[in-house]
Amino acid sequence: MTPVPLALLLTLGLVLSGCQTSTGDAPSATDNSATPPASEPEVVMVRSLTPGDRACYMEIEDAQGQTSSTEASFELCEQTDLIGQRVQLMRESASVLAASCQGDQDCTDRDTVNLVVAAEVVQ
Repeated sequence: MTPVPLALLLTLGLVLSGCQTSTGDAPSATDNSATPPASEPEVVMVRSLTPGDRACYMEIEDAQGQTSSTEASFELCEQTDLIGQRVQLMRESASVLAASCQGDQDCTDRDTVNLVVAAEVVQ
């Protein structure tokens, strides 16, 4: 009998055990977001929080000093004490006003984004 590589056994074990994301959905094979896999916590420095038409825009800085903007839930914009703090981000797939709506709140078009729904301060 040919030995089975350990990585293959681990992968099969995860599949057979019903490995799921925190929302209960299986990870999408077409998800091409730049967020790290669930096994790697996303720890960043919050640089700013700006309310927008479709979400709260969170400017973040990663461990390499690269800054970027990401969409977060509107509630996070109220947590101004997060600015300047290192936080671990928690994300969920969410429906937001489509960019094509150009801020028109009566527009019914929606986009699905990987929305930051929580940020926990880390030491």
